[in-house]
Amino acid sequence: MKEKIIISLSIIIILIGVTYISILPPRNADTVEFETVLKGQYSGISERDTFVINTKNEWDIFLNKLQNGAEEIETKNLSFEEGEHTFVAVTMGENQTTGYDIEIKEVYEYKDYMQLYVIREIPCAGCILESKITRPFHMIKLAKTEKEIRR
Repeated sequence: MKEKIIISLSIIIILIGVTYISILPPRNADTVEFETVLKGQYSGISERDTFVINTKNEWDIFLNKLQNGAEEIETKNLSFEEGEHTFVAVTMGENQTTGYDIEIKEVYEYKDYMQLYVIREIPCAGCILESKITRPFHMIKLAKTEKEIRR
């Protein structure tokens, strides 16, 4: 009986340790502050992709793709000032039902690049879902950078 308790406690301690380690930022990386600019389910982008936007031309191209064939996405309050910020958007691709989502949870800065920590949510098996095409996306704004941004 004591052995079962010791084994159970050992497993619990290991699980707590692994959970704690998994929420720490990676070694040699700083956490970058960012602001969510736009997030939604119905973009015009049907591929899984990452967009890094540093110029007005890249901004215009992205907004055209985002709104192409999509339900109305409110972009009137968005503005792009070249040289001030870098915008990053991730898309999940096309899904046949509701229940999907994508979110940039963290941005980590290393010496030579930045790494996105992206969470993709998929619906549970057996969940009641609406049969509707969704194309989830999340767009953030962070301090201007010329570093490579990896997903």
